[in-house]
Amino acid sequence: MKKIAISSGHGLHVRGANGFIDEVDEARRVVGRVCDLINMTGVNESRHFHDDVSRTSGDNLRAIVNWHNSQDRDIDVSVHFNAVEQPSANGVETICRDSSNQDFAHRMSQAIANAGGFNVRAPQGGATLRGVQFRTNLFVVNGLQSKPMLMLEICFVTNQRDADLYNENFEAICQAIANTLISNT
Repeated sequence: MKKIAISSGHGLHVRGANGFIDEVDEARRVVGRVCDLINMTGVNESRHFHDDVSRTSGDNLRAIVNWHNSQDRDIDVSVHFNAVEQPSANGVETICRDSSNQDFAHRMSQAIANAGGFNVRAPQGGATLRGVQFRTNLFVVNGLQSKPMLMLEICFVTNQRDADLYNENFEAICQAIANTLISNT
């Protein structure tokens, strides 16, 4: 049995990005659906966390890391949505600490991109696969003590086309995330 710990980024009182969709609301929606899909297999187990208590960014980050590290799990996932001021920025990213999870992160990025239609650049600046990003400057990425660990950036909330693709393909995206988590070896 694979045990997967999944958290939504940010918190009820420490809001994330907002644009055409809201990061906190949508991350919670994705986490809930992915956990349901994983647990329906009867072979794998997922647990989830949403921070409804923290009032500061620091408290929020510590709450997420502490929850993950208190779990008996094989995989850690934190679900986020991207945002920038440039409205043409788009696509899927999967963040991990280093190259030890690169193949898993690449499979996850590709699965989300394919499910959401994010891997095809549309004429009006549609979303693309941005791929794997190695980051060592993120508190959650550095604080989680398990491997593998992925931070998912599903799409850009500040890009209308990304938000539309996400909404149109929500179920397929969640299925892709769940299937990739379950099949990771």
